Amino acid sequence: MIGLAQERILLIADADRELSGALQQAVPEARITSVASVFDGVAELAEGSFTTIVAAAAPIERRPEAAVRTLRELAGDSRLLLFGHPTLEPLTRKMLAFGADDYLVTPVKPSELEQIFGQPRLRLTPTIAHGTEQAEVPVLPASSGKVSLLLGLPLADIFLDALIQHPQDARSAAIGQINSRVGPTMQLSYLKDGDAQPVVPADRISLTHAVRAGTHAAGHLVLHLPKTEDHTTARHVLGEVAGLFGKMGLVQDRQQTLQKLVITDELTGAFNSRYFKHFLAKICAKALERQFKVTLLLFDIDNFKKYNDDFGHCVGDEILKQTAIVMRGCCREHDVVARISGDEFAVVFWDKEGPRQPREPRDTNTPAPPQRPPHDAAQVFERFRRKIASPELRVLGDTGQGTLTISGGLAVCPWDARTPEELIQLADKRLMFGAKKAGKDSLFLVGGDNPTAIPQTP
Repeated sequence: MIGLAQERILLIADADRELSGALQQAVPEARITSVASVFDGVAELAEGSFTTIVAAAAPIERRPEAAVRTLRELAGDSRLLLFGHPTLEPLTRKMLAFGADDYLVTPVKPSELEQIFGQPRLRLTPTIAHGTEQAEVPVLPASSGKVSLLLGLPLADIFLDALIQHPQDARSAAIGQINSRVGPTMQLSYLKDGDAQPVVPADRISLTHAVRAGTHAAGHLVLHLPKTEDHTTARHVLGEVAGLFGKMGLVQDRQQTLQKLVITDELTGAFNSRYFKHFLAKICAKALERQFKVTLLLFDIDNFKKYNDDFGHCVGDEILKQTAIVMRGCCREHDVVARISGDEFAVVFWDKEGPRQPREPRDTNTPAPPQRPPHDAAQVFERFRRKIASPELRVLGDTGQGTLTISGGLAVCPWDARTPEELIQLADKRLMFGAKKAGKDSLFLVGGDNPTAIPQTP
């Protein structure tokens, strides 16, 4: 048999007993602790844990934001509800952005509280035998009209599927799944701070609930539904969805942080060798299919070991960091800058504007005809080389300014090579046997039998 933890409720400032009686009727098995003020409530929270905190809005009217934030921090993952007279509803609604999960307008009926405390995860029918085992079936609060669709949503499945199948944009995937089940009569949307509010049709109303990521506001959920529907039930379900939405956001943020650590070079903040090879393979395959160019630049710092020997490894590390920063500043946002080993870096330039159609149909198994050298990438390299050797790069101090030089090799897919392995091999060959042997501080391009060297700028 599935056990159910006892509900522990902290009731704050219910001086006129507007809520205590209704709570006892709605949740008779709950353990209710009633205190006279917010300060007493803070003391109770500091000493023990509660599953739900229910606080009066009137005592916090003067400094509502600070009071709600304090209660939110102390409450942790517990539910925080506000209650008060209808005149305080605008205030309590605003407090959703500062950590409150929901609000109640007094007088409150026990049936309304049952809709809050009686969600499927809390209210169960008597056990039903299935063979030798017993199962418990959740009871949904009674509701009429289309709102019953909201109550029947398998929220756990929806949110888990969104995280697994769409880890980069789980929020949008979850919203899409919910709307496919409750639409078109009802429509749910997620707004970040600064997003424009959706237009509300004349026959609908709009319910809003803040989404929190931990103790911080992360946005708002907006639900459009017909004016004839049960708005109270819909608002409580929206609060439940908002709570899950906030937790899903935390999971997604942690997942993206871990993913970033996996593909990022710890020292420089550039991409690492693992991601570089993965991305190059994908973009080369796409370039062959859609006929656009991918340009690979491999470069390293000339005589880098000497900098470590003369200035120390801390300065050497700083040189590598500044090198990555300067190169990223010279590239477009979608180009990939990676540190692939030691002082060796790679940059993948590619055309984001869209596929290019070949002028004439040709056999894809034959090499593409020779094209002009990738002047854009060469110009980036030249601009980067000037910056890395300028007095503005002060990592070496006054005596070492202007002494950094770099050498590079450059090749283009699909004209010079058709696989990422060939592309790396050709660019590396131009770097090692072209630029380095030519006296360093230069860039060699693959272009048939006569690679082009870009001479040092005076």
